[in-house]
Amino acid sequence: MFKKLGFFLFAMGVSASYAIAGGEPECYAQCDEGLDQCMTDHPRSPGACTKIHQLCYNRCAQD
Repeated sequence: MFKKLGFFLFAMGVSASYAIAGGEPECYAQCDEGLDQCMTDHPRSPGACTKIHQLCYNRCAQD
């Protein structure tokens, strides 16, 4: 239960930080760093990390 809550809060924090970033190359670099960190912190959840990464890229493209 607490792991899921922690992962949810982590994902929300990652999403919020990406929303601040613009559609510049730095935005995509932050997405990549977030993916690396997510995979390190949650090695058993590669699908969730990939989904967050994809959403991040989509936000970068919209800006």
